[in-house]
Amino acid sequence: MSHRIIVAPQRPGFISLWPLLAALLGACTPATQEVGGMGAAATDLHAYVWAGGADSTINDALLVLDMDTASATYGRVIAEHSPGVGHTMPHHIERHVSAEGLLIANSWMTGTGWVFDVRDPAGPVVHSSFTTAGPIGWPHDFARLPNGNVLVAYNRSAGAYEGPGGVAELNGDGAMVQTAMAGTDDTLMTPYTIGMVPGRDRAVVGLGEMGMGKDYAYHDVNLLQLWSTAPLKPLALITMPPSGTDRGHIAAASVEHIASGEMFVNTFYCGLYHVAGLDGDTPAATRVYTFPGGTDESMCAVAATVGNYWIQAAEALPGLVVLDLSNPAAPREVARLVLDGARFPKAHWVSADRSGTRLAITGTGDWLVMARFDPTTGAVTLDERFGQRADSLPGMLMRNARGATLHPHGVAWGP
Repeated sequence: MSHRIIVAPQRPGFISLWPLLAALLGACTPATQEVGGMGAAATDLHAYVWAGGADSTINDALLVLDMDTASATYGRVIAEHSPGVGHTMPHHIERHVSAEGLLIANSWMTGTGWVFDVRDPAGPVVHSSFTTAGPIGWPHDFARLPNGNVLVAYNRSAGAYEGPGGVAELNGDGAMVQTAMAGTDDTLMTPYTIGMVPGRDRAVVGLGEMGMGKDYAYHDVNLLQLWSTAPLKPLALITMPPSGTDRGHIAAASVEHIASGEMFVNTFYCGLYHVAGLDGDTPAATRVYTFPGGTDESMCAVAATVGNYWIQAAEALPGLVVLDLSNPAAPREVARLVLDGARFPKAHWVSADRSGTRLAITGTGDWLVMARFDPTTGAVTLDERFGQRADSLPGMLMRNARGATLHPHGVAWGP
């Protein structure tokens, strides 16, 4: 494997905030959404924003936004809770609050997973926390199992940021139920993102290093794994083949399923792969689309799915690209949302509420915007009402109750 030294801006792990935050790591892919196909439509009245302080004097916090359009406080922060730490690099968060009212997020620089209790949206609290699971550590991404437990992709071994990682099943309190190593190669077997295969005791794991610091020597990884979830163990290695003309096969970013049950993976270098054969022993990934961008300066990060639509955050626009994946072998672009690049650079994260009609978008800096999505046509438009300020700019700048600047990374939805 070749070694590549990447400076902070726009590597799967980082979005260039080391001078401010020791880096608000950019690479993201939370767990597969219910709106990807199998969950019933629901009304989410709150959005939960996992954000880091702009400097070491400001604590990281989970901010609660009122998303009830009939409310007088629509689009405003109505509550917040800090685990009492700062400068931890808040990163991945689940897409949706669990049926028990719990929500998991990670603080990357401390290798900590937080279980938030948000049953009372006006008073969120920390329910519990977790770090290692047996021999593995650095929890990064999460996927809910049908039994209510959660699968966690651990990026490295327990202890220092080194060695191969693995996957663990945790209960609602964050206690380990079972765990397994991804393999023995410490440059390849690094679970980064995870998604459940609908209706199967199987999951797809995207491999890739999160990184640690702006001068971390990354390895080019173009691999996925198929896992059994009962019992928990890796079953097969899946290669994302190169095209020969770009880097679109490198660094898995999101693992998602669509309404038909088909599985797809996008990469940070803007390739989209259809993953098939997941019932057998010889799964395969095929490149079916290439998004705009695909360089270290114009990556494609977190994606969401609604029905058979794939909604991709693309830094090159900056904004969103919407594909119709009804025919997995022939994706069809149906819409784009292009943001003001001067105000909203480097769109990075998108998550959809369970009705599939609203999208939360974050990127570099302290901004968050909301968009409206039409699940029947794939059309996407900015929500001009959300967080509107005196300058008429849509969206909002993230501030805590004391007015301090926060950098939002992941956004989850809940009742």
